[in-house]
Amino acid sequence: MEERVVRAAETALADHHYVSALDIFVGTGLLAPAHVRDWRNGRISYLEQAIQCNLHKISRSMHVFREWARERGLRPSETAYLARTRGPRRELRFSKSGEPGIERAYRTHFISPELSAMEKQRLQAHLGAPPEIVVFSTLRDLRCSQCQADLPHGSFLLIENREPLCLTCAELDHLVYVPPGDPALSRRARKHSTLSAVVVQFSRRRKRYERQGILVEEAGLEKAQEECLSDAEARACRRSGTRCAGAAKIGRWWRGSRTRFASYSPHVRPARRTRLPSARPFEAAGGSDARPPGGHSTTRR
Repeated sequence: MEERVVRAAETALADHHYVSALDIFVGTGLLAPAHVRDWRNGRISYLEQAIQCNLHKISRSMHVFREWARERGLRPSETAYLARTRGPRRELRFSKSGEPGIERAYRTHFISPELSAMEKQRLQAHLGAPPEIVVFSTLRDLRCSQCQADLPHGSFLLIENREPLCLTCAELDHLVYVPPGDPALSRRARKHSTLSAVVVQFSRRRKRYERQGILVEEAGLEKAQEECLSDAEARACRRSGTRCAGAAKIGRWWRGSRTRFASYSPHVRPARRTRLPSARPFEAAGGSDARPPGGHSTTRR
């Protein structure tokens, strides 16, 4: 058991520079990723209910994990786990008892000391950020599970407890849709909106969900549009300048590579473009059926 815990911890640390209790249980095979998704979506009341072992084995795994983190010199950082449900944000529960000490032990992440201060701050902000609300674009006609309203093909809905909800019942009908294609507008609209959601649709060809835009507040969208209009010319100049700088860099590299090649091989001259001999001298000398020396007939067939 100790070897499996250490192996899972080393793999997680090498992958994303921090290790959590979820990484240990998923890496050792005691917890399925599907159960983690159900727990984050509020379908499982507490996480210990989905771990495939008894409480003694869970406690032993956590003890080995903390001892390994102490020996490696990792720094503990408590992180909030929020449920991905509508309404006010609520913290997820790990244990059946819900004791603060046990919950704190589950929520603690161990971060690599090799990260800089800025990288640690960015990582902690990412881990502590609330989960995104995911709205699905339907591929067939459905019906809301609460108000029984028809949801035709292409409508937006929210899945809660494995049941579809229209945006009105999900309290998201005040949001407006922003299609993909303008990253600056989408980024700024989400920045100025207190509530936003990601729209995804299942691709039957690629067998996966793909992003189709976002839902943001109307006030945030208007402010983002004003900002995009105010600096549209500056962003266009930066894009053109980046392209010109890239082309100039490629040109400098090509000229430098030719100079280095000439210095390595001073007796080698660059090949010149040679022209193929014309067929007319051979036709004039021997007619249309004449053949050039060592060649084929020049008559077109």
